[in-house]
Amino acid sequence: MSEFRKSTREESELLFDTMRANVGAHTRPKVGMFWYNPERGRLVGVRSVAAQDLQFNEKGRKTVSDLHHTSWDDIREDAIGSGSTDKIWSETDYTQIPRGCVFQIQVPDSDAEYYEVLVGKWIHEYPDAVELIVKAFNLADVEKSFIYSHHWDIGHGTSEFYI
Repeated sequence: MSEFRKSTREESELLFDTMRANVGAHTRPKVGMFWYNPERGRLVGVRSVAAQDLQFNEKGRKTVSDLHHTSWDDIREDAIGSGSTDKIWSETDYTQIPRGCVFQIQVPDSDAEYYEVLVGKWIHEYPDAVELIVKAFNLADVEKSFIYSHHWDIGHGTSEFYI
């Protein structure tokens, strides 16, 4: 094991300056992805980043680099390992669980913040998920739209693009 040393005063000040700069960061609008657990009525597997910490991509969008199809196994294993017996964790196919993504969209010639929440038709069956998404991603005070996309319907995912 490596030897431990006490941080210097300068190192400590730098660390505390960094932490002080993050005061209030938890209230900034976020982008990312999520699943909805109908059994508990809550979001799970939320991966998010403060939108201001990211650059717009070449198509004028921001979101996390995590993908549903590459994250489900880890999220599922963590839940099972923590002792959860919710029905969703028995599902190995990530497309069988309600899910969605939050994007920030670049508004041409403007500094306005605009967000899109992409979800499948499942949102109509679980309308209380809307409030949970708004809260989890700090979207209450920003312009936003909930948009239906076939991709986020139950049973659909990236696989249909490769047929």
